[in-house]
Amino acid sequence: MENYKWAFHEVITELSEANIEDRGERMAAVEALTDSYIEANGERPDIDALERLTNLILKEELSDMDAHKIQHNEYPFLSDRQFERRHDKEVSLWVAENMGADGIDHKPRKKRMRSKWENAYMDRGIRTKNAARKAQYKRDTSPGAVVTYNLYENGGELTEPFVNCVGIGKRWANEMGAMNETEIVREETEIYVQEAA
Repeated sequence: MENYKWAFHEVITELSEANIEDRGERMAAVEALTDSYIEANGERPDIDALERLTNLILKEELSDMDAHKIQHNEYPFLSDRQFERRHDKEVSLWVAENMGADGIDHKPRKKRMRSKWENAYMDRGIRTKNAARKAQYKRDTSPGAVVTYNLYENGGELTEPFVNCVGIGKRWANEMGAMNETEIVREETEIYVQEAA
């Protein structure tokens, strides 16, 4: 930094330490200081010096430590520290995207991921239930023993095991869900099995 610029910063420091209370007097002192600098050097002061002079003029606004300065003043000025503090307290707008007027968060719920211990516990119980279901399903769907008979030999009467099977399709449909119902229709000597879809 050149010598005259350093000297100008020293004068700004002296002016700020003078603690001039009246803003009009401070503005007049800053204007006189900048005019003398321009006359002596033929150029404007550097940006750092101008920022220090501006802060000196806005001393009351920048030293106001009111936490609600933005709400209480029409055109508030924030110091760097106040601006950082305000930025740290702000919340992004994505937080309010799903917030309703009733104050309830209406975003779709996500299922919590289970831990590996919970998964192991669930697997033990599920394996046991699945084994029982599989065994029951195998018993229910396995074909029965084949019984051969001739209606001419028993006078057209159905045998007892065959009669016991009447309505089993409806029972399965009621107990196990939507399945094809089986209806048995008896005509004189022949038996027809019809499947209703």
